[in-house]
Amino acid sequence: MKKIIPICIVGILLCTTFGAVAQSGDEKNQGNDMATHTVIGEYGTATWCGYCKYVHGALKALYKGGWHDFYYVSFVCDKNTHAYTRAITELGLTGYPTVFWDGKYRTDVGSTSSIPGDMSRFNSSIITCGARTVPNIDLTVSTVWLGSATMNITVTVTNNQASAYTGYLRCYVTEIESSMGWYDTAGHLYTFPFLQYAFNQAISVPASGSWSSSMIWNGALFNDGYGHTFAGLTQDNAFVIAAVFASSGGYVDETAGVRVGSNRPPNAPSSPNPANGATNVKLDPTLSWQCSDPDWFDTLYYDVYFEKDDATPDVLVSDDQTGTTYVPGDLDLESTYYWQIVVHDDKGATVSGPVWQFTTRGNSAPNIPSNPNPANESTDVPLNKILSWTGGDPDGDTVRYDVYFGETSPPPKVVSNQTGTSYTPGTMTPLTTHYWKIVSWDSFGLSSVGPIWEFTTSTAPNDPPVIPTLTGPSEGKVGETYTYNVTTTDPEENQIYFYVDWADGTNSGWLGPYASGHLLTVDHEWSEKGTFTIRAKAKDEHDSESDWATLTVTMPLKFRITTPFLSWLFEQFPNAFPLLRYLLRA
Repeated sequence: MKKIIPICIVGILLCTTFGAVAQSGDEKNQGNDMATHTVIGEYGTATWCGYCKYVHGALKALYKGGWHDFYYVSFVCDKNTHAYTRAITELGLTGYPTVFWDGKYRTDVGSTSSIPGDMSRFNSSIITCGARTVPNIDLTVSTVWLGSATMNITVTVTNNQASAYTGYLRCYVTEIESSMGWYDTAGHLYTFPFLQYAFNQAISVPASGSWSSSMIWNGALFNDGYGHTFAGLTQDNAFVIAAVFASSGGYVDETAGVRVGSNRPPNAPSSPNPANGATNVKLDPTLSWQCSDPDWFDTLYYDVYFEKDDATPDVLVSDDQTGTTYVPGDLDLESTYYWQIVVHDDKGATVSGPVWQFTTRGNSAPNIPSNPNPANESTDVPLNKILSWTGGDPDGDTVRYDVYFGETSPPPKVVSNQTGTSYTPGTMTPLTTHYWKIVSWDSFGLSSVGPIWEFTTSTAPNDPPVIPTLTGPSEGKVGETYTYNVTTTDPEENQIYFYVDWADGTNSGWLGPYASGHLLTVDHEWSEKGTFTIRAKAKDEHDSESDWATLTVTMPLKFRITTPFLSWLFEQFPNAFPLLRYLLRA
């Protein structure tokens, strides 16, 4: 059996009177790990199955990546009754998609609804199956193509053990990609779709001996169970996979596969972008193209040739890249460039694409600045207005702006080379006409001069004085005079006036004008007992008034001493009788 298989020789093409001979050992996945044997996945699917496209994509990606020794066969059950029998009747499939690994040693049912998610599941199953202890046997498959969908298939099983080996051989005839029009729901042709068996039988191999058998397989003599024969099978698209299942347990002991035909070269690169002969191409294009390979599992590499003014470009600017895009950088104006893609696959087959060419654009001046804000000839514009405009460039070039601004026409330049389309002039002079214009420049030095716009500012903003500060006695005696202080400031340092309401039906009227910050002193006498809320406010020379300031004052009744004896007593003893004095307010 295989322990370590060199990564060489998939098929040895021998010219004989019978045709080409292919021997097992597909180079894509042979010898890429230390598994005990080559694993096989039997994939149950249907063309209408919505989730099957993820599983199909995951199997293709794993196979193309070449990370593991494995093959897979797609049983498209709604298109082939033989596939239906194997997947559902024999393997017991209960729902699509399902992948049976190594004869159901591991089974992956359903999908994660993503190709990477399913790849992760299958990766685990392949590693687990590949680590199994299996009998020491070797399996080889060889074919001789006879033409007209016909080939001679030989399978050999070599027993390296000291005891006899019994098992069950299934040899699947498949296609690299379906020629029957069997697509998954993502629109991709099924890969390695099962057509019919070449061998489906029990085998017995003597100790240290071998078992070998050959058969002529003619696609015209087999059909899918719905009347469609496989007469359209071609040598380059045919692929034969054989697996030996243990007679006990039914798990796979070894797998081999062989491509009947030889490697096919890639298809020629096509669909260039920019299109061949394109004009007015931008100066920083991303070149792209399309390319495929009839052998979908081949990896393609691209060499990019790119040159200015040379119809046979030979300057290699990128080699062995796997992507189908190339960014040449900033190009020259009104210049013709030629480019060519040479593709080669991982088998060494090379195809040169046609030479394509395109011409870059010319250059137009930037757009004339427009849509001024404030609009031209506006009035009553706020003193702190931010100016803005619309600029841009018809070619999409980066545009920078010079700003001219002032109170004379033409205005002086105040800013050079800015990228934004707004300008903040700061606080402007009230009731004044201001002039401004914009000159735009592109990265190639072309400019566009905007018209001179104008607007007139509003009057200066006026705020009322600050609420006054009102201080003075908060209690006193009726009939006595008390002094109160009032002060405030004005934000614009305007002249101010004060007004005091004494809350007893009298007021000071407007007093002033005074300078901002002046301290006003006013006197008042109350004639009645009570509690009074004094109010004071201020206004500026534009009659903008502040809010009220308040101060609460209590005025008890003042008693008059009319008895001569009490008057004489208080005069003789000025510090005596405090309670009496308080009651009489003496």
